[in-house]
Amino acid sequence: MTKRIRKIAGFLMGLFMVLSIMAPSMAMAATARPETGNLHIHKVQTNYDPFNDELIDNDGLTKDLPADSAFLEGAEFSVYKVADDAELPVNISGLTPIVEETDGNGLALFNNLAKGRYYVTETNPPKGVVEYSPPFLVDVPMMHPDGDSWNSDVHVYPKNQLILGAVELTKLKEDGETGLAGATFSLYRVQEGDDEEIATGLITDANGNISVGDLVVGSYYFVETAAPAGYGLDQTPIPFEVTKDDHAYGVGNNSADENVIDEKIIREGIELVNDDLPEIDKSVTEQGQDEDTGDFFENLTWIIRSDVPNFIDTENLVSYIIRDTFGPELTYAGNLVVEADGAAFTDFTASGVTVGQEGGTLELDFDINALDGFDELVISFDTFINENAVMGMDYENNVTLTYNNGFEEYTDTEENPPVVHTGGKAFEKVNKEGEGLPDAEFLLYKGEGQYLQPDYSWGAKATAWTFVSDADGYFEIKGLAYGQYFLEEIKAPEVDGIQYRLLDNDYEFTVNANSYYSNVADLVAADPAEIENSPEITLPQTGGVGTLVFSIIGLGLMGSSVKLYKKSEK
Repeated sequence: MTKRIRKIAGFLMGLFMVLSIMAPSMAMAATARPETGNLHIHKVQTNYDPFNDELIDNDGLTKDLPADSAFLEGAEFSVYKVADDAELPVNISGLTPIVEETDGNGLALFNNLAKGRYYVTETNPPKGVVEYSPPFLVDVPMMHPDGDSWNSDVHVYPKNQLILGAVELTKLKEDGETGLAGATFSLYRVQEGDDEEIATGLITDANGNISVGDLVVGSYYFVETAAPAGYGLDQTPIPFEVTKDDHAYGVGNNSADENVIDEKIIREGIELVNDDLPEIDKSVTEQGQDEDTGDFFENLTWIIRSDVPNFIDTENLVSYIIRDTFGPELTYAGNLVVEADGAAFTDFTASGVTVGQEGGTLELDFDINALDGFDELVISFDTFINENAVMGMDYENNVTLTYNNGFEEYTDTEENPPVVHTGGKAFEKVNKEGEGLPDAEFLLYKGEGQYLQPDYSWGAKATAWTFVSDADGYFEIKGLAYGQYFLEEIKAPEVDGIQYRLLDNDYEFTVNANSYYSNVADLVAADPAEIENSPEITLPQTGGVGTLVFSIIGLGLMGSSVKLYKKSEK
């Protein structure tokens, strides 16, 4: 039994020794490095910085990349086999590279590389790339991160920064040809969620141009933030795309100093036409006339001329409203007419005043869609000067255009509005001593026998308005248009039994700004014009003392004549 036990123990001891000797060789066999391997280079585009400027952990394994990652075709890589203990930088002179180019999936595949260390460099970047991925070293096959096996399919992900292009925006005046300086823009890049403002305060130069570089592939849009003086703000986004084909930089020698905009291939064609702000002006009686005069109740025509803008986008236009305001000295008389480019236009709503109303605001609210395609509006209507007016005072009629293009509201007014006025004159009928003579009667006329009527119209003498001097000889006429007039005396006064003579000639006078008030602002009355009358020269009445005296004198003269005649006969 003991002998049998010794044999078993000896066998086990021998087996242990054999296993002890074989174990190292078996372990080495389990971790032996393959003789060849494959290198997979994945060319990654980082136009949206999905890696946040961090290096990809190139451990040789495949990676799950961000959803918005893209891969670049046409990148050329050269691979050099170097010493197993080589470190960067590496002298590759005299070495022969293996060259591959990335396919449509951004993959450059190097098959059956002999085991060892390789120097990888990007020798020709894809279209639009300005920043090469740096050279790097990689072992093929590569030890698995778990440290107990070899990875024969090594995957690496070198990045490229795509700074592809530049864009030029041209801001034009309404003529569509002349560049507009001084317009301010911001530039946005379209992204999921909120778009990113990547440039602000971009101002068009003397030629109306803005150039922006360092644009990566993607969707963009300009937005105008401030328009030059006298021009309308249009905040309609102006979109454009930057693609690989819009590359606008040099990339020679891997030098950032070469990244200069090439004006010949800058992206063009993004143009925005700015409207001149519509302007409004006003005249009276005729276009271009800034002053007129009128009688009380005489219609005076106001003429408004207003630009219709060349609408960029009628969907954004909110309003186009004209408001005309006049004071209580003017009465609205109607006769409203609107024309667009010379033709009758009726697509508007008028409100605010009624015929016969003293003072107010006439508002015209236009149909914006109906205005599209027209260049100019001409509006006319009538008012008359009423008895609230001060003689010699100028009365303005103010007009305002309010125009909202969906982005900003603009207001334009006539800086020097036209004026209307009326005047008058005061008179005093006196004798040669300057004493007032009552009850003298006059008619007023102008031109060729046009006599003033009680309703301030002009007509026949038979129905003319009669003006009568009061107890002090005073009378006045108000509400006359500036100009020359005549007073025709039709009845001379009789005072204290003295009959005064009618005027030999009609009295001519002028109505102007100072004929009624010498100082209109302070209402200082002008001196009345004196119209002097003389009494009639009359013979004594028959049967009176005067007649007797004349008879005696006459008889005496006759007697003397007879006596002298008889003497001469003797």
